Amino acid sequence: MTPYLLFDFDGTIADSFGIGLQLFNSLAPKFHLNPIDKSQETLLRNMPTHKAIRHLKIPFYRIPALIPVFLKEYRNLIHRLKPFPQIHDTLEELRKLGIGMALLTSNARENVQEFLQNHDLDYFDWVESSKGLFTKQHTITHQIKKHKLHEHDVIYIGDETRDIFASHKCRIKIISVTWGLHTQNLLESYNPDFMADTPLQILSIVKNLLP
Repeated sequence: MTPYLLFDFDGTIADSFGIGLQLFNSLAPKFHLNPIDKSQETLLRNMPTHKAIRHLKIPFYRIPALIPVFLKEYRNLIHRLKPFPQIHDTLEELRKLGIGMALLTSNARENVQEFLQNHDLDYFDWVESSKGLFTKQHTITHQIKKHKLHEHDVIYIGDETRDIFASHKCRIKIISVTWGLHTQNLLESYNPDFMADTPLQILSIVKNLLP
């Protein structure tokens, strides 16, 4: 196979956990939610997203109203967002190998494109937004068809359990990365096809799959 890599953004390309936490806590009073205390971070990183939402007592019906406000405020902090170490070199080497790459994100496309421009990371064929926290599998399927990809070539790269769930549903392979939101132990419990502890390990995995 010649892999086509479909990257997640937050927690995979961009080190955004701290900014996300800050934004959530700033918006919590407006939505009558409890802020996240620093002592809860490890606990939350060991919970799949739906359980973390329940633990934080966030009503699921409020999420559709919360997300657009969150993403709008996020735009004001893009200048503070940094890529993870080794990301630039990894993407550059993958491009030299002729590997096709794209970004599928729950973030706003405008936010992601500004970040890519700020950090000279213009290695992606396209950037698309995923609508809904728990419907990523539908977006993946739609984008595979839209961009005329072959599902057996596509590998998703993400940092959350919901990325693994969506990839399994779409019958595509996934590389789970351990430097983002969810811990290695939690990710492993969802049986990803590959695990990467550093961005350069993604490069090694892909090289081993080349014909």
